[in-house]
Amino acid sequence: MKTIPLIIIIITLLTLFGCNEQNVTNYSIEGKQSRIIKEMIDAVNEKDAEKYVKGFAEKVQVFVESEMKVNGRNALKLNRANHFKNHPNVRSEIQHLVEIDNKVIMHDKVWLKESDKKGRNIVEIFTFENGKVVKIDVIQPKDLFQ
Repeated sequence: MKTIPLIIIIITLLTLFGCNEQNVTNYSIEGKQSRIIKEMIDAVNEKDAEKYVKGFAEKVQVFVESEMKVNGRNALKLNRANHFKNHPNVRSEIQHLVEIDNKVIMHDKVWLKESDKKGRNIVEIFTFENGKVVKIDVIQPKDLFQ
């Protein structure tokens, strides 16, 4: 008999909060490193390359599929400026954010065009040193930028 009320509570919670992906861009960000990542996502949505690189070290490196794609903050700033130019309607929403020691793991959803209703999932692992991002490991669909 005790399991029936528990099942009812679980079903009620799932109904109230839903099982589908939710927009979580307004959730509370706790750690300093996570706030830097949130500011980076804000910069994507504002199309501001200067703001985007604010929390990155001079020697930051960006890896996609273990291949270095960007080396240095200036190169990253130029990369983002070109990205915003090539994708003027790009927007991003944080889905999940986890901070563990000197790493922040983010699952975000990205839309490159207004016509894209579904968005694409990306996972990024940010490594910090002295309060700045020094490395990003990106996991994204292979066809995202084709």
